[in-house]
Amino acid sequence: MNPKNIQAVLPFVEMPSRYLGSEVNAVKKDLTRMDLTFALAFPDLYEIGTSHFGMQILYTILNEQENIAAERFFTPAPDMEKALLEKGLPLFSLESGVDLKEFNIIGFSLLYELNFTNILTMLNLSGIPFYAKERNDTFPLIIAGGPCAFNPEPLADFFDLFVIGDGEEVIVELSRTVIQWKQEGGRDKTELLKKLSTLQGIYVPSFFKVHYDEQNIQQMTPEYPDYRRIKRAILPDISTAPLPTAPVVPFGKPVHDRLRLEIARGCSRGCRFCQAGMIYRPVRERSTKELLDITRRSLKETGYSDVSLLSLSTGDYGDLATLMDKLLSVNPNHCTAISLPSIRAGRLTPELMKIIKKVKKTGFTIAPEAGTQRLRDVINKNITQEDIFDTVNSAFELGWRRIKLYFMNGLPTETQEDIQGICDMARQLAGIKINGKGKSQINVSFATFIPKAHTPFQRCSQIPSEKSRENLLFLKANLRHPGINLKWQDPDMSVLEGIWARGDRKLSRVLVTAWEMGCRLDGWSDMFNFDTWMAAFEKQGIDPLFYTTRERTPKERLPWAHIDCGISDKFMEKEFQRALIPQLTPDCREADCTGCGICDFKKIQPVLHAPLATDMEPDTMEDKGPSRDNLPEHFTQYRCFYSRLGDARHFGHLELAKIIRRAIRRIGITVKYSKGFSPAMKLSFDNPLPVGMESEEEFFNIHAHIKTDPMEIVEKLNQILPRGITIINCIPVARINKKAKDLPTSYRIFLPGHTIDPALVDTFMAAPEFIVEKRNFKGKTRSTDLRKVTQKLKIIDNFHLEIVLKKYQDRIIRPAEILQEALKVPDTVLHAAQIVKQKQDKIPC
Repeated sequence: MNPKNIQAVLPFVEMPSRYLGSEVNAVKKDLTRMDLTFALAFPDLYEIGTSHFGMQILYTILNEQENIAAERFFTPAPDMEKALLEKGLPLFSLESGVDLKEFNIIGFSLLYELNFTNILTMLNLSGIPFYAKERNDTFPLIIAGGPCAFNPEPLADFFDLFVIGDGEEVIVELSRTVIQWKQEGGRDKTELLKKLSTLQGIYVPSFFKVHYDEQNIQQMTPEYPDYRRIKRAILPDISTAPLPTAPVVPFGKPVHDRLRLEIARGCSRGCRFCQAGMIYRPVRERSTKELLDITRRSLKETGYSDVSLLSLSTGDYGDLATLMDKLLSVNPNHCTAISLPSIRAGRLTPELMKIIKKVKKTGFTIAPEAGTQRLRDVINKNITQEDIFDTVNSAFELGWRRIKLYFMNGLPTETQEDIQGICDMARQLAGIKINGKGKSQINVSFATFIPKAHTPFQRCSQIPSEKSRENLLFLKANLRHPGINLKWQDPDMSVLEGIWARGDRKLSRVLVTAWEMGCRLDGWSDMFNFDTWMAAFEKQGIDPLFYTTRERTPKERLPWAHIDCGISDKFMEKEFQRALIPQLTPDCREADCTGCGICDFKKIQPVLHAPLATDMEPDTMEDKGPSRDNLPEHFTQYRCFYSRLGDARHFGHLELAKIIRRAIRRIGITVKYSKGFSPAMKLSFDNPLPVGMESEEEFFNIHAHIKTDPMEIVEKLNQILPRGITIINCIPVARINKKAKDLPTSYRIFLPGHTIDPALVDTFMAAPEFIVEKRNFKGKTRSTDLRKVTQKLKIIDNFHLEIVLKKYQDRIIRPAEILQEALKVPDTVLHAAQIVKQKQDKIPC
């Protein structure tokens, strides 16, 4: 896409920085020189997709191949979708602005069932037919992977193939096979799919014929006798695959705005409701040494100050206390902090508690899942009431004041006594006094249990929405307590999630119908429309309850039966029967092998690492404490002047401040931080510009070490800042002419397609005053004399003018107000206007 076309759209959308693609560590290659171009498509908004660690891994792995370029696509927000459609523009990649359908492969990440309509939105914007059978060989190969791919059938009609399991190795094999096929002159996609189907983890839906029996149950017949069951791709040791040490640093407010560190993959706990605990087995840890090395490099490459430890069960990591202790010392001059995830009840050892005292406290999360011990045993949670209360008491002792409890609504065998147990537990915990006094906050989260494929509960019925609401109303009535806050998931959203979680191919036409009726971004509560979805089911003559409240018999063939997740069917059935007793199954890390079937103990087996003391060289174990030069008298204040032009005009002030802070951390200079438990960089900005305005010169002040060379700051920052931001100069604040801030400000303005009426300019400039009144956000009326503010208003030509404004009662009036009030410029023109604040002459004393 022509960059000018993109710029024509961005002024009209909220949060335009979502679509810039100039983030730190974004990779841009010459696509014309590549053997393969790969579109990584995430079917949700930018701030969700950029937080997905799996996408960052694939982005890194693919772009490390010299002959492959991977670029990113996210679902546009409704305003952007509308703007693209109105202007006839396709969905474009962030890095190069290239149309989605121009890529060789489009790979979608399937993380959440309520994202499925977003897939259609993205395909539609680039004119790509939804159904695979309607796409000829000129269209890209369209594939998908992720946890939702473990039941691929509801989406099978839309994709050429699915990647089942770990993608690190198979995605490279797949790409090389496609490159070879292209170089050999391949044109027939069916032949390509045959080649790809030989790779472990590749499912080609078109190679299975589907029909439905007299009970309307999907039956499948493989087209090729040796292609009956698709075995999940498993990465035996996650340390063998590249981990992003220079991940893309998003703009805006991603849901996880910190360095993400995958410390382990898989879980051995065996919770019977948990799909992730089954499909990501076995446990594979990274060594403490590797994690520390990655963190050191990544903090330098990203400018992050916080680290988040990723794992299904972080508290089970073999050397967690040592890892956390060492991580806190990795970058002391820039206040590295650890974002502590949920710690399983019963895992707070005295050693770990000592380390946690150093960690910033926000909220502490525990997931009892059920209100009674009987039901926790049914789901094999393997924690007791005593574990929960001991953990909460320890959390209070460590400084937490807010505890979040996760519970599920409608677990198998649930009774009213179990719902009452939630109330009893929450009220007892809320009654705990902190150090004999003080108040705590117990946040109870209540979500409907959804049976998922490849779990022991995969054949169970899902609780009807009516019963789900009844249980919710009971909690509302019985958790009225000043120390308890109840939050819940919309039962209707859970119904829809449950339909797609265990659906079959008949659902494809429902998805298209719902999308055509306006369903978008269904995972966002303000966008979700259950009535429209039910209308789509009715229009297609499909009963949604067939997929939710109906219990599957042991003999019924499940839609995902041909997908082999590695866990044996025998183990699944055994676990279900043990749930009915109920009987616990121990954690295989702490007991004998439970016989789930995932390990062959040759290639596939748990990967656990020795503690740090035997795993690292002595010189790498030393903690580097804070520098002795970090005393207040060793800092001085510098003023950095910078221009903000082009793409940079789309940054909000908070985004810009975050960009500058991270850039300062990356260049490695020593700067001053505030005191206290949450130190903040001593950084201050001049009066923030509104989004959309450019400037030839702004400034910020930074307290840097007295030995810092100002020109070093300029040179190093300019090497890493996003396009559009340029550091012009850096000098000590003591040399600044303080009177310069009171000088009038000149603005150069371009109004595309709008002819300025000279009479309006003359009338305004001849007027003795021009009073406008506006209400502020507090409801107070404020009067401003725009004529008194305006020193100069000059037409340069039909579309260009110059405005010089003075300060007014210690306030800064922006040109847009003059244009709108005095020159009657329409809002649509104002949005597209180019307003550039011009450089002032600043003369050092």
